[in-house]
Amino acid sequence: MTSSHAQFELEWMGGRPEALLRRRRPGIDELPWGTLSPEAFTPAALLEARKVWTNGAFTEYASAAAFTTIAGAFMECGAPIDLSAAAADFAVDELTHAELAARLLMELGGAVPYEVDLARLAPLSTAATPLGRAAELVLKVASVGEALSVPILAASLRAADQPLTRAVLDRLVRDEGPHARLGDWFLDWASERLTDADRRALAEVALDAIAVYAPLWQREPCDSCQPAAAFGGIPREVYRRTMLESVRHRIAAPLSRHGIVLDPVRLSALL
Repeated sequence: MTSSHAQFELEWMGGRPEALLRRRRPGIDELPWGTLSPEAFTPAALLEARKVWTNGAFTEYASAAAFTTIAGAFMECGAPIDLSAAAADFAVDELTHAELAARLLMELGGAVPYEVDLARLAPLSTAATPLGRAAELVLKVASVGEALSVPILAASLRAADQPLTRAVLDRLVRDEGPHARLGDWFLDWASERLTDADRRALAEVALDAIAVYAPLWQREPCDSCQPAAAFGGIPREVYRRTMLESVRHRIAAPLSRHGIVLDPVRLSALL
C-alpha cells in the first residue's frame, strides 16, 4: 500500500489571488522582515526554533482546514449565517498565519523535515445529526484547541525580544482571540436545541480533546528542547502553568455555563 505521507510544503500563487488576500488581510508585507540575525544564535537554538515554527506553520494550516470544515457544518445545521461567516473568515486568518510562520522560517534557515498526510487534515465527527456534528467539531477545535493555544501565544509574545518574532506573534495573538470564542457563540445559539444527552456526549468530546493535548503538560521537561526567548520560547514551568489554568478557566468553566459539565475525576486525572 502506498503511503500518502509527504513533506509538508506551502506554495504561493501570486497575481490576483494574492491581491485579494492582501486586501482582506493587509499589513503582512510591512512587518520587519529581514531583521533577524541567525548568526547571533547557536546552531542548536536555531534548529529548535526551526522545529517549533515548522510545527507552527503546519498547525496553522491544519486549523484553516478545521475552520473550513466547521463553517460547512454550521451551514448544514442551519446556524446563523453571520456565525457561519465568522468560522469561514477564521480559516482565512489561519492561512495568513501559516504564511507568517513560513516566512519567519525562511529567515531562520528554512523548515525542518516534516511529513504529513493532507488527506487526513480536516477533523472528523462521529455525531449522527448535523447539529451534533457542528457542536462536536467546534468544541474540539475552538473550545479546546484554540482556548489552549491563545494563552501560550500571548506568553510567547511577552517573552520574545526580536522585532520580527514579536510582530508575527502579535499578529497571531490579535487574530486568534476571537477564534477561541467561536464555541461559546455557537452554544449560545444551539443551547436550546441540545438535549441533556447531547450535553453529556459533548462533555466526553471535550475531555477526549483535552486528553490529546495532555502530554504537552505531562511530559518531562527537556532543557535542550527549549527554544530561545528571542523566538518565542517560554520557561517550561510557565508553559505548564499556563496550559493547566487554560483547561480550568478557558475550557471547563465556559462549557459548564452551557450545561456541559466535565467529569471532575477524569479531568483531575488529565491535569
